[in-house]
Amino acid sequence: RRFAAPASSASGVASLRTLWRKPSLDRCLGMPNTLKVPTEAMRARFQSAHHWNMQRLLGDRMSTTPPSAKHLFFSCGLIEGIFLSINLMTMSPLIFEMVMPYHLKYTGLIVTWWGGTYLGLNIARYGPLSNGFWYGARTAAGPIAMLFGVMGLALADGVPGMPKLGPWPSYWLLLSSFGGMAIFDYALDRKQMIPPWLLRWKLGISALIVASLLLGVVKGQYLEHNARDLIMAEAMGLDDE
Repeated sequence: RRFAAPASSASGVASLRTLWRKPSLDRCLGMPNTLKVPTEAMRARFQSAHHWNMQRLLGDRMSTTPPSAKHLFFSCGLIEGIFLSINLMTMSPLIFEMVMPYHLKYTGLIVTWWGGTYLGLNIARYGPLSNGFWYGARTAAGPIAMLFGVMGLALADGVPGMPKLGPWPSYWLLLSSFGGMAIFDYALDRKQMIPPWLLRWKLGISALIVASLLLGVVKGQYLEHNARDLIMAEAMGLDDE
């Protein structure tokens, strides 16, 4: 049965059905041409808001980790665990100095990869369309994370022209990057702008990487300050054998 539109519609106020079916709202509301709002955009925002409200009430299907993602994160954790074990067990300045650049460069690549992940979430249009500000923030965070990752990778071999600084600026830059991403990811999670499964894995991998970097700073500076004594002790031990 068709119901007649309210009398107010004839006087300039459009009904919901009219707003939904008309090609543009300017015909319904008498808006000037400069304020045209396509009905498709309005419908997309309604559907997005409804979808994400249902996700909040009934649970997010993205809480389950895809199988391929598990393999990827397990591989990342395994490689980072190897670097952490070396930092923890070695007392040789030579071994530490040989492994350290690869550790920093690998970690810089991970930061760069996370920057690409932010851009990928935007391409997938993950999150409510009403969060326009957070779409923009996520878009900006991608290149910034990539830049920090590349800088950390480049500084792994030392600061050009400043050899006394060594690789330590790379450590602090990468630690700052992971700290900033953790805060940003928490804000994205509050706005439903990052999949729950991705956040869980990212926090776990990031905690492992931060622990490895902090241990690398402490252990590396200790080995650097005591390099002469440790090398001499190791050489004397070889002579005794």
